[in-house]
Amino acid sequence: MQTSGLQVSVTEKALKELRRLGVGSSQFLRIKVVPGGCSGMTYSAAIDTTMGEGDEIVYDQDELRVVADSSSILFLDGLEVDFSDDLIQAGFRFRNPNASKSCGCGSSFGV
Repeated sequence: MQTSGLQVSVTEKALKELRRLGVGSSQFLRIKVVPGGCSGMTYSAAIDTTMGEGDEIVYDQDELRVVADSSSILFLDGLEVDFSDDLIQAGFRFRNPNASKSCGCGSSFGV
């Protein structure tokens, strides 16, 4: 288990929601960047319990960890994980300052 030198942040709203979902000492949030969407890449996020070979911890604070695989890490430096509970697009949101483009709906990005 290796800790990455990336700067990934998690907002207070996202921390609160992750804790409500049970993320803590034995579970973590896994973020993966996968091909898709109209801008080329999209984020996939899931709660996980098993670290894989090549996984790195990109955020670790107060027993809350965010983990990514080695191919996704290339796109995560500066990422902010947020949560919105609005009626139209509730859910986790990922803001990446390195994205050079994004689609109109905000679900995919390109670098």
